[in-house]
Amino acid sequence: MRLISDTALAAVTIWREARGEVYEGKLAVAEVIRNRMKERYASDGTIAGTVMRPKQFSGWNSNDPNRIPSLKIDDGDQAVADCVRAWKEAMEQNTNSVKGALLYYAPALAAPEWARGCMEAARIGRHVFLRPR
Repeated sequence: MRLISDTALAAVTIWREARGEVYEGKLAVAEVIRNRMKERYASDGTIAGTVMRPKQFSGWNSNDPNRIPSLKIDDGDQAVADCVRAWKEAMEQNTNSVKGALLYYAPALAAPEWARGCMEAARIGRHVFLRPR
């Protein structure tokens, strides 16, 4: 028995990373997770092995203040329902609003050193989406 479904794990990750974004921003984060799985970029090809990899999705980092509260969310909340919908859309329709991006960051929060070696693929909401060179 799997206690946490792949969809739930993806949706919680999207919520952690993009809950304040418009739907397109949530979809963009979903696409990055999917792209990383497909390309096995910092990933073993599974959802858990992608989103739980240390220092990849900041919402799972031990110092994130929303880490524990995010485990209390449910799909009755519209933002959560949008995250579930975004994940399903990314997976079922193979959307590509991030143009193959594998990385992203929020410029208002940080300007990570690792981003300097990447090419910008898209800007959606408050995130910049990148592809490694």
